[in-house]
Amino acid sequence: MHKKAANAAKKKPDLDGIALLELGVKAMDLKEYDKALPLFEEAYKTCMESTKVEMVKREKTEGGGEKNVNTTKKNTKETTTEKEQHQKDACEEAVKLILNKPGELLAKKKEIDAKLPNYAKNSEENMKRHMENTGGKYRTRFPPEPNGYLHIGHAKAMYFDFGVARLNKGETYLRFDDTNPTAEKQEYIDSIKDSCKWLGHEPTKITYSSDYFDRLYELAIQLIKSGGAYVCHQTKTETARSRSLLREFQEKCAKSGVENRYEVELPEGAASPYRERSVEENLELFEKMRSGQCEEGECSLRMKGDLRSDITSMWDLAAYRVKKAEHPRTGSKWCIYPTYDYTHNIVDSLENITHSLCTLEFETRQAPNGPYYWLLDKLNVYKPSTWEFSRCNITYNVMSKRKLNLLVTQGLVNGWDDPRMLTINGMRRRGYTPTSVNSFCAKMGVTRNENVQPLERLENEIRAELSVDSNRFFAVLDPLKVEIVNYPKDRAAELLMDAPFHPSFMEERGMRKIQLTETVFIDRNDFREVDDPSFFGLSVNKKVRLLFAYDITCTGITKSPVTGVIESVQCEIDMDSRANKPPKGKLHWANTEFKTAEVRVYDKLFAVPVPGKVVEEGEGGEVVPEATALVAADEEEEEEEEDANEDAAKQKSLKELELEHPWLKQLNPDSLVVYKNALVEPMLIENHADQPYSARVELQRLGFFTFDFDSTKAKPVLNRIVTLKESNTKKK
Repeated sequence: MHKKAANAAKKKPDLDGIALLELGVKAMDLKEYDKALPLFEEAYKTCMESTKVEMVKREKTEGGGEKNVNTTKKNTKETTTEKEQHQKDACEEAVKLILNKPGELLAKKKEIDAKLPNYAKNSEENMKRHMENTGGKYRTRFPPEPNGYLHIGHAKAMYFDFGVARLNKGETYLRFDDTNPTAEKQEYIDSIKDSCKWLGHEPTKITYSSDYFDRLYELAIQLIKSGGAYVCHQTKTETARSRSLLREFQEKCAKSGVENRYEVELPEGAASPYRERSVEENLELFEKMRSGQCEEGECSLRMKGDLRSDITSMWDLAAYRVKKAEHPRTGSKWCIYPTYDYTHNIVDSLENITHSLCTLEFETRQAPNGPYYWLLDKLNVYKPSTWEFSRCNITYNVMSKRKLNLLVTQGLVNGWDDPRMLTINGMRRRGYTPTSVNSFCAKMGVTRNENVQPLERLENEIRAELSVDSNRFFAVLDPLKVEIVNYPKDRAAELLMDAPFHPSFMEERGMRKIQLTETVFIDRNDFREVDDPSFFGLSVNKKVRLLFAYDITCTGITKSPVTGVIESVQCEIDMDSRANKPPKGKLHWANTEFKTAEVRVYDKLFAVPVPGKVVEEGEGGEVVPEATALVAADEEEEEEEEDANEDAAKQKSLKELELEHPWLKQLNPDSLVVYKNALVEPMLIENHADQPYSARVELQRLGFFTFDFDSTKAKPVLNRIVTLKESNTKKK
């Protein structure tokens, strides 16, 4: 049926039929064959019965494939908008195929052994209370920790979290998981709010985990009284040793084929020696923690999970730890703070979240026999539905917050908003638009399949948008003086050139005037002293066309007597050439009226597609896999160590860091090239130089650019957003 529908779409390409076909393909990818079949049948029927086929025809592309083109004389921008709407509709339908009504999502999880506990089932009483609180309405949440800036991965999560609720006429909370006072700042909170708004997402409510500190503490007391938590005085080294013994126990059971691990004794030292403390003793010790009588690192409150579980995050994760630090919102009220593993699921429950959507690294935590549901079951509270999707990974970039933080703190990039990084702030500064980012997220989809997206897909989204929206201008990055030796001063009117703002919209957008002066400038890399058959720039005795102007032929060069560097070239102009077919070489140029500006040409941050995957050492080209950057799910000490690790990294040299983090050697040394004395059309500078992002323009033959927030009219600064097209290397 898929093939029949695809053939029908080729013969009679109706847009509605094509959209249905795309939905069917997405359903097949998800192995939802029962849903794919009717979609293909409807697509086939819609296309075969269509009377709207005049809307679309197929046209061969350069690569030999096919593309849809509009045969009517609609504005290209309108056509692009229609296409984007169909893509958005297809994505929304795909989301509907994945997500069902509240309470039904657990059926989508992997089946678990019937012998294992299932903590995920809601009691009738809790579910009834939840439905009364929500009125049966969808409620999702986007829960960033305010300890840094958001990146493209968060944009994907936001698109999904807000999109699911919006599709089902529900609501989304923006919740700050602010449980680590030493890592969180108001600066990050403000940035996250701003990024969320910039991407077009309006939260129904903004909440903070710290809003629930009192309730979380009460529930911790309840957990202790039910025998579900204990105060532990193990050191980090002792805890790590216990976990090592638990891993050995798991491996031994697996190798010996033990059917029931609960009948096998745990090795001595695998369990904390404080695990069997009485309820009374634990309550007394927890009160000492709360009242400030315990020092940081001295003890913690741990959840009494299942040490025989093959889910490592069930091995007694920390629920509370001592941190004698003021909190940005609660001040000095608390000296103990709840961990993420204790907080996020309880707050999901307290806020009556219907769908807790997370990336795949939380899959085991959110399994029906995992700690997310175990804790809620132990507390006898409502349990949200959980669903995991793949992370957003993009070639030539890193997404790990730790890696991004290392790049920033070591000065390897220019802050969190460096345009080479895929942070939201960095993308905004580079010139990306919210629509291009959201379109990329829509096309990426929300599958559970792990994959690395090519950077070119993200670039293509903004490129497609800018190719329509952006007006054209001239700029010369590295100016080389061209002296027109036979310049006809008596023909000034013929030397005032007309250039369109956009060749596809000349009637709507009009023309601009550029004077061809006696001295002009071309880019230095558009000239070679020794010509080459594959080179289409200017060379001695060679002819090129100045765009929108005349042909010139190089007759001589002038070099510096000291350095030997070419300082200028002499050319003759052919005033009769405009009626002739232009030569292959067509160059952009600047006249003596152009303004000086700084132009920052950004490229890929890393020189390899997947940084850290392999590192080549030595002349022999030995391939050495980098140690994984993933931390085991049971390492609850991770967030406590963050600040210490950051401080330690600041004390190390770059060479020491490269030995510890080989992926740092793969940074692209040419990821930023700055041209301090570029020449740019005056009109562009006068209208936009002091208004960052007010204009995204195409500098002809150079790429798409926008003004940086460093820019002023006195000192204009432009950033390259993206090149004009993919290079042949990228395509391959």
